[in-house]
Amino acid sequence: MEHTPAPYGPRAVYGYAMYIGSNMLFLLYMIWAIIPDKMLHDYLGLTYWPSKYWAIAIPIWALTALTTFAFLIYPAINMLITPDIDDIRTITDKYALQNVETTPGGIPTVSDIPITEVCRRLYLRKK
Repeated sequence: MEHTPAPYGPRAVYGYAMYIGSNMLFLLYMIWAIIPDKMLHDYLGLTYWPSKYWAIAIPIWALTALTTFAFLIYPAINMLITPDIDDIRTITDKYALQNVETTPGGIPTVSDIPITEVCRRLYLRKK
């Protein structure tokens, strides 16, 4: 079978099952987090549940981990894999599109910007 993101029978069934399962888990989580332990024990006969502390702590820890990843780890990984300015991978090749002069005030053509021009505009101070 070809790997495609298009919907087909088994993928639809698995997606629906995951949708129903996640909603059921969320419902159980909300019941556990909101209903007092005494009511759970008296009416449902459930005698052991984790502490209510975890109903708040786990989502906060997960959001903290996600935020740390999004604002610190992910940008750091991207900076680590970016080649240096003098790396051979930053030099243009025969497939690069050279900048062609256009009429003043016109829309420039699609072209690659040389790394020296990018650095000049970004980092050199204008006098």
